[in-house]
Amino acid sequence: MVPEDIVNNALDVIGHPTRINGFWDGTYEALVARDMWIQVRDAKLTLVQPEWSIWDDPLTAVKHMPSWGYDEQTPWTTEFPDMPWRYEYPLPANCLVPLALKPRQYTLPLWRPRPMGFRVKTANGVYTILGNDPAPVLSCVHSVPDTTVWEEDFIDLIIVELAQRLAPLFGKVAPRQAPRPQEGATNANTPG
Repeated sequence: MVPEDIVNNALDVIGHPTRINGFWDGTYEALVARDMWIQVRDAKLTLVQPEWSIWDDPLTAVKHMPSWGYDEQTPWTTEFPDMPWRYEYPLPANCLVPLALKPRQYTLPLWRPRPMGFRVKTANGVYTILGNDPAPVLSCVHSVPDTTVWEEDFIDLIIVELAQRLAPLFGKVAPRQAPRPQEGATNANTPG
């Protein structure tokens, strides 16, 4: 199911008669759906953390502590990772929630890898990870834009969330009802 079909299902749920052909078709519904699509998708992935969205990413250090440590000759500066951490790594692209930092598998399989301590750091809107392994693997929840790999229950959650967010904007159109006959009045079509 493509994202536009998911949006159209959400519009069906709230009873909105107009459908979208694509996020760029020029309709007001497509503009609103395009603006909230990524936000709703990533918020649900962050909250639910489905197994198919958790990937392992190898990290490469961009900053490292001097091998001899800090002393009077090499005091700590911003070119080194924050103390007491030894390494700093960039956060992988599309990573929403870092879950665990694990040692990298070199020769023998790690049947039960133990997570290592880490910290997420932000500076000037850029997220990095601080850790003590020179080349670890980060398990994290990724933003998965390919809806063909989503499971049906997650698609249903997205439809419900989109419907809840679209309802105040488009509202559910109440069906027209025939007027009720007054009490005591008889209808010409009913025997009586």
